[in-house]
Amino acid sequence: MIAGLREILAAFAASDPACKRFGAAQHRYQLLPPINRVEHELPADYLEYVTRFSAGGVGPYYGLIPVDRAPRLERGLPIAHLGCGYLAVLVLEGAAAGQVWIDAHAIGVVAPIRPSFIAFYLDWVDRLVHNKWLDGFVEPGRCAVTAALTGFLALREDALGLAPGALIGEALREALGELGAGAIEVTAADSPLFAPGDRVDPCATCARALHGLVEQGLRADVVAAGVPPLPCR
Repeated sequence: MIAGLREILAAFAASDPACKRFGAAQHRYQLLPPINRVEHELPADYLEYVTRFSAGGVGPYYGLIPVDRAPRLERGLPIAHLGCGYLAVLVLEGAAAGQVWIDAHAIGVVAPIRPSFIAFYLDWVDRLVHNKWLDGFVEPGRCAVTAALTGFLALREDALGLAPGALIGEALREALGELGAGAIEVTAADSPLFAPGDRVDPCATCARALHGLVEQGLRADVVAAGVPPLPCR
C-alpha cells in the first residue's frame, strides 16, 4: 500500500491547490510524521501506515485523526470524521476487529462500512483518482443539512400556497437564493471528537445533495464551515 502513495498524494495536492475537494480544506494534503510507538494494539495494516508512513493528516474524508491523539472508544479507535459529526471507527476487539465502522448513533446508524483500514483508504484514493463521489454511508434525508433545507423549502411552499414538492423552476431558484453564506449550521452532538456546539462540515451524502442544488440557485457556501476535530487542533 505504501509504495508510491506519497507520489499519489502529492499529485492530489498539485491538482487541487485551493483545497476544493471534499475534506481537503481540513486536511490540506498535509502528512504528519510517522510515530515510533503506539498505545493501542492495532491491526497490521493500520499499524504499518502510522509507524512507517504517517500518523495522520491527509486521508479519507476530512483526514485521518492523529493516532496518538485519538480517544479510545469502548471497542475501537476513531480514525476519521466522515462529516455531520459521524465517525469512521477502526474496531480493535471482538469478531469485527480490523473492520471500519460508521458511528452515526445520533441518527441510529452504527454499521460496518469497510472490511479493513487499507480498504477504507484505497477506496478513497480510487474515488479521487476517478473523480467519483465518496460513499456517504447514510441515506439522503437523514442528516441535519437536508432536514434544514427540506424544512425551509416547505415553509416557502406553504407561504406560496403550493403543494409539497411543487416548488420548482424560478420559484425554487428564488427561494434557494434567499439562503446566504453560512445560513445552515451543523453542530456536533455527543461526539468524542467534538465539543458540544462545535460546527461540523457536511457528510458526503449531504455534500452531494447540496451540489445538486447549486445549479438551481443555492450558494456553494450555504453550510457554515466546520471546525477540525479536537485531536487535530
